[in-house]
Amino acid sequence: MPFPVGADGRYDYGFLDRFWRHPYFIMSGDEIAGFALVVDTCPLTGRAPCWFMAEFFVLKAYRRQGAGRAALDLALAAHQGHWHIAVPRANAAAQAFWPRALGSRAPAPRDIHFDGDDWSLYAFEALA
Repeated sequence: MPFPVGADGRYDYGFLDRFWRHPYFIMSGDEIAGFALVVDTCPLTGRAPCWFMAEFFVLKAYRRQGAGRAALDLALAAHQGHWHIAVPRANAAAQAFWPRALGSRAPAPRDIHFDGDDWSLYAFEALA
């Protein structure tokens, strides 16, 4: 899903108002390592209530150090219930990360097509 960069070096992200419900910084010690945006409805399936990881990003310098997995654990603990995590099929790094991070918490994803893109959709329950 490309976003064109403007002359000022920024790009317009039209989903921010919709996805800015439960924003989190992903931390590594005292450093910001990334961010996560969580919403309470899955925009791909329309299921509600359903926690949905709208955005999840870890800077390359902090990848494979446990910051992403720790952030996922905190998000699941904070938002218990049904979850959907959709991973773009074209994002190789995300396709590698999510099965490792979720482990046995989620069954194998199902393939879905939404808004012109192919996704792997993980659906599972996060309980205390």
